[in-house]
Amino acid sequence: MIRRALLWLASAFALGLAAASALIWNARRALPFNAEGRYFDPDNAAVIHQQSVTGYAMVGIVLALVGVGLGWLARRP
Repeated sequence: MIRRALLWLASAFALGLAAASALIWNARRALPFNAEGRYFDPDNAAVIHQQSVTGYAMVGIVLALVGVGLGWLARRP
């Protein structure tokens, strides 16, 4: 019983982090992009490299898979 509750909690946490990562990725990919592979955020005056935007997407996908896997384990008898 406690194992199931902990698995559900871990699943919800991983899915929440995946959603946060997806929101960051979506906000970053909409920024202006130049030929050198950099995004520019005019609000923060920050330059963001293309690899970091791709990294947010990959982290989000991995966390979503982990969350779904933990949820599946929690449902098993």
